[in-house]
Parts: sequence; C-alpha cells; structure tokens
Amino acid sequence: LHYDWGLRAIKSVLVVAGGFKRAEPDLAEDALLMRALRDFNIPKIVREDEVVFFGLLGDLFPGIDPPRKRDEDLESYVIQACKKLGND
Repeated sequence: LHYDWGLRAIKSVLVVAGGFKRAEPDLAEDALLMRALRDFNIPKIVREDEVVFFGLLGDLFPGIDPPRKRDEDLESYVIQACKKLGND
C-alpha cells in the first residue's frame, strides 16, 4: 500500500487547516494543524496503519488531541437513511 505524502498532499492539508482557522480563529495553531492532518488523512489510511499514523502525530504534537469537528446535521441524515434501509 502506498500513501501520497508529496507536496500536493501537504498543500491539501494546509488548505484544510486554513479553513479550520477561518472557522475557529481562537483555536491554537498546533491543535488546528494536528486536527487537519488527522481528519484529512484518517479516511485514506487502512486500519492496520492507523497505529503508526497516530504514533507519528503523537510524536509531532505531544499531548495535543483536539476534538473532532462534527457535522451533526449530516450525522442525523445518515442515521435516518440507515434506519430507512433497515440498518439500525
């Protein structure tokens, strides 16, 4: 399995971090960057590699674990759709 850690991937993370900063200007920049790295990359990483990835994040940002930004409207729509399909 190959992960793209090139300049385009870094730029994408920085774009996400910029969006977070505009949405939450008071959040500390280290927590903001850690959240952008975590939230942007986790969907792309296979479960077996998550331990390594979280270890790297822990080394880069010791003691920082910012809360995830949740879209509660989206979550409720997903729950409704699952119930409609009988997947509750």
